Amino acid sequence: MSRQKVAVITPGSFVIPSGHSSSVERVIEKVAPLAANELDIRIFGLTDGQIPKLGQLGEIPCFRMPGGRQYLSSLLRHLRKWHPDIVDVHNRPLLAYQLKNKLPMASVFLTLHSTTFFVTSSQSVGKMSFILDGVDTIIVNSEYLKRKLQQRFPAMKTPISVNPLGVSLEDFTPRWTSPGEYLRQARLADLGWSRRKIIMFIGRLLPSKGVHHLLNALPEILRQEKDAMLVIVGSAYYGVNRESQYVRRLKKMAEPYKDRVAFLPYSPYPSVADWYNLADLIVVPSGEDEAFGLVNVEAMASAVPVVASRAGGIPEVVIDGESGLLLPPSLLPKSLALGITALLGSEERCIRMGRAGRELARRKFRWQHTAARWVHLMKGQKTGR
Repeated sequence: MSRQKVAVITPGSFVIPSGHSSSVERVIEKVAPLAANELDIRIFGLTDGQIPKLGQLGEIPCFRMPGGRQYLSSLLRHLRKWHPDIVDVHNRPLLAYQLKNKLPMASVFLTLHSTTFFVTSSQSVGKMSFILDGVDTIIVNSEYLKRKLQQRFPAMKTPISVNPLGVSLEDFTPRWTSPGEYLRQARLADLGWSRRKIIMFIGRLLPSKGVHHLLNALPEILRQEKDAMLVIVGSAYYGVNRESQYVRRLKKMAEPYKDRVAFLPYSPYPSVADWYNLADLIVVPSGEDEAFGLVNVEAMASAVPVVASRAGGIPEVVIDGESGLLLPPSLLPKSLALGITALLGSEERCIRMGRAGRELARRKFRWQHTAARWVHLMKGQKTGR
C-alpha cells in the first residue's frame, strides 16, 4: 500500500533546514523526518536567494519558492504536478483557504502555532471565520489555543485537533548529573560567573515575552540573593541581532546593575542548549497570548526548573510545584521576585523540580509523541480521491 502524500507548507522567509529558523520551522524540522517512514512528505517554503531551490531534510525533499506575486502560482504548479493527498499549511490561514479552492481533491489542514494570524489579522471576524471554515481541519499546539479559536469564531464548523509540541532530550545535557555539572562549572569559570546563581531568559525580546517584568523584579531579587545574576539570551528578530526600541529600553533598565545583567545574542538551535545548562532556573514571564512556549519543555529537558506566568498554554506544560512555579500574570513583577528567590534559596528544591521536569519531558513532550499524533491525524483524514 502506497504512503499518503503530504505537502507541508512552511510559513515565512526562513528556509529548512536552517540554523536561523523560527520555532515554527523547528517544529517541522523535528516532526517531518520522524513521520517519513509512514508518510510520503515534501516540504515547500520560500527561497532566501542564497541556497539552492531544492534541498533535503534527511530523505525529505524541500522545494523553495520565490516570494511575492510568484509564490502562489509556483506552489500550485508543484502541487498539481505531484497530486498530494493532504496539504498542511502552517500559520497562513488565507493561503490554506486559497489552496483548498484551487486543489479541491486534496484535504487541506491549517496548523496554527500562535494567535497572531487570527487575532491581529486585517480580516474581519466574519471574513476570517469564513476563511477558517474553508479548510478541512485546524491543528493547534495547546488546548488554550483551541479555546481562543472557539471563543473568537463561535460559528466556525471546522474541527480543531490539539497536538502539543516536543523536545529532543538528546540535545540537552541535564543539570544535576555528573557530566552536566562538570560542563557547567567549566563554562561558568570561562565566563567569570563561577560564584553566580544564574537566572536565565531565552527567547525573542518582545514586550509580550515580559522581560521588562524580570528586570523590574531584579532589585528585590538582588536584595535577597547577593550572588544572583540575570542572563538574557535572544534578540528581537530571528537570527538577527539588530536592536529594537524595546531592546534598547531593556538595556537602559539594566544599566544600574552592571555585571549582574548580561545580554547574549540570538543562539541558533541546537547550540542554544548549552545556555540552558548554565541556568539555575529559567524564567518565562510571558503574557496571556503565549500559546505553548518551547522554552518550557527545553528547560525541563535540561532538568532546570521553570518560573513562568500562569498564562496561555504554559499551565499545560509546566506543573506548578512539580516541574516549576506558575505565577499570576497580574501580580508581576512582585510575584517573580518571590518565586525566583524561593527557588534560588533551596538547591534541594531546584534539584527535585529539575529532575521532575526532565522526567515529564521524557514521558509527555518528545518530538516522537508529536510526530505520532501528526501521522494519526494525516492518516485519519478522508481525502476527496
